[in-house]
Amino acid sequence: MRRIYKIIFFTRNKCIGCGNCMLYNKYFIMSKKDGKAVLLNSKKKKKNYVKKIYKKNINFLNKICPIKIIKII
Repeated sequence: MRRIYKIIFFTRNKCIGCGNCMLYNKYFIMSKKDGKAVLLNSKKKKKNYVKKIYKKNINFLNKICPIKIIKII
């Protein structure tokens, strides 16, 4: 059986630190150093942090960020 996965793209340098992504804190924490969100266990690719996950119902993350720096594909 094939696993269904999604990829989270997060542009951290544009984060304003509002904390909305913390509603789903399994993947995000807030940095004490600069107050911006951190995508846990992600890899940096150019300007984005990328994480592959095996979940179906996370598309709401696209909508909770007020500046739209979280993308799910």
